[in-house]
Amino acid sequence: MLPAWMVILATFLTVLYGYKTQKRITPMALTFAFLIGCGVMGLPPKQLLSYAPLNVMFDIMAISFFFGFAAENGTLEAVTKRVVHRMRRVRALLLPAMFAVSYIVALSGAGISTPAFMAPIAFAICSEMALRPSAVYAAVACGAVAGSNFMYSGGGIVTLGLVAQAYDMDAAFDVTVKSFLISTVICLAFFLAVYVLQKGWKCKEVPREGEEPLTPVQKKTLLLLAAVVAVVILPPFAAQLTGNPLLSQLSRRLEVGFVMMAGGCTAAVLGLADDGKVLRFHVPWPTIVMLGSMSILIGVGREAGMVDLLAGSISDFLPRTLVAPALALAGGLMSVFSSAISVVLPTMFPMVPQLAGLTGLPPQMLFMAIFVSSTLTGTSPLSTMGSMTLGGCDRDEDRSRLFYQVILYPFLLLAIVVALFWGWSLLL
Repeated sequence: MLPAWMVILATFLTVLYGYKTQKRITPMALTFAFLIGCGVMGLPPKQLLSYAPLNVMFDIMAISFFFGFAAENGTLEAVTKRVVHRMRRVRALLLPAMFAVSYIVALSGAGISTPAFMAPIAFAICSEMALRPSAVYAAVACGAVAGSNFMYSGGGIVTLGLVAQAYDMDAAFDVTVKSFLISTVICLAFFLAVYVLQKGWKCKEVPREGEEPLTPVQKKTLLLLAAVVAVVILPPFAAQLTGNPLLSQLSRRLEVGFVMMAGGCTAAVLGLADDGKVLRFHVPWPTIVMLGSMSILIGVGREAGMVDLLAGSISDFLPRTLVAPALALAGGLMSVFSSAISVVLPTMFPMVPQLAGLTGLPPQMLFMAIFVSSTLTGTSPLSTMGSMTLGGCDRDEDRSRLFYQVILYPFLLLAIVVALFWGWSLLL
């Protein structure tokens, strides 16, 4: 178990180093991963590279590449000015509106891909209205994660299947319904706290100037944007409403990354902007590489038995009232650096029935502790959804500054979830 402890220490030191120095953590994370993985555990380098979440990295690249055309030719700026101009009399409602729209879009079926098209527009509005980027990040990320936990949206429907596989279907529905409601309350409360503390109602006053007409290129870009977003959102939504198996199959095939990349390639063919400039200035390469490096480090930890170490510690050394909070803490911390849906939940859910039998705790509560904590800490800029949100910030220097402003958000959310399940355990 020594390599597992080494990975835990390395992860802590990497994040602490980045937070203290405000420098990129990619080199340090990769160094630790290869020293422990190859040097201590004897793993081949190719196996370490397989731990990088290539699908997520591709999604972020495709999304930013597609929206980069709209940013490069001024379409995002033009749309932003129109939104700002029409909301000039209710400027204080801009951030709550961002939260509400992100929540509804995610709930409608877009799931964790919601920041893909919400974040670029939200950050453009933020720049125009002199809003704090960290408050905009909270609005989009919290709205999207709460909405995606809906039982028939992206995160909820995966959880239904995983709980049913690990336990039974009746418990699965109960877990997803209650987790969705808890996630909504916590995310809304957290967003409102950020809104109040950062005085989100204070926006720059907008002059009453007329709206400039869109250029032909901008009109084409706007039509392409609308078409791509419709392809991402409408099939899952229609499949949920109708229950049509063909629509369900279609929605599963239309993955957001491939749809966005098709949109970006179409924009390049139509000459809507210089694709070289888009790739160079609008794709967040540092964020993509950082996500891959941390995922490799956590993958080494899984191979070293980090999850078994946590599970054993929970069942052997903790009193009954601390089991659910400990599961929430473990799942949340793992999700800060990796995907909840594809990594944390499949890894931790199978241990729940055994822990429930040993402790006498309701298995539904243990499933919920893992699900709620791991999805809410997915707001981390080092995790899947958080990195998509961060990627919506267009300028590299602003993105780097924002990273260190919001890195504490997932830990604050995790503290709330752990306290909630500790209180619940005390009542049993």
